[in-house]
Amino acid sequence: MKKIIALICAALVSVSALAGCGNTDSDAPMGFKEISEEGVTYDLYVPDEWVTDISTGVTAAYYSGIDPTNISMMAFELDGSVSSIADYWTSYEPSLKAMFPDLAYVYEPEEFTLDGVTAVQYVYTGTFTDTPYKIMQVVAFKDATVYIFTYTAEADKYDTHFEDVLAILANFKFH
Repeated sequence: MKKIIALICAALVSVSALAGCGNTDSDAPMGFKEISEEGVTYDLYVPDEWVTDISTGVTAAYYSGIDPTNISMMAFELDGSVSSIADYWTSYEPSLKAMFPDLAYVYEPEEFTLDGVTAVQYVYTGTFTDTPYKIMQVVAFKDATVYIFTYTAEADKYDTHFEDVLAILANFKFH
């Protein structure tokens, strides 16, 4: 009898977990699910078919196990030493170049708007473990916090998911 009760409990937990992965947020656009966790100061939605990735502690999702194209959003408070997006990027760029010694910008950084907040979009390429990547980062400052949205894809797959990424950014909301 204990085994039967344990199996029923395990089944209920599994069903609850699977139901929790679905889109229960009525604010999510049709065909999207929210992946931002409670306590963050933004709402981030991805297409339903993307897979939520909580393994890194960062709000993230990837396309599939076969195609690891991914997006992530990080937010952290500034310490006061950085007063602009350009300052932030100048302090960040050396670690980026350490990771991608062949880093090359696809075009000059350009102004971008993230939910009405001025941001800057950086698009660059670089090789990591013999794989060429193309990466877009959108950096915004709001209320003494820096927000960094990153889209990473193998260089030859970047355009494949670009429309999804534009839709993700279009549906992004600050609280």
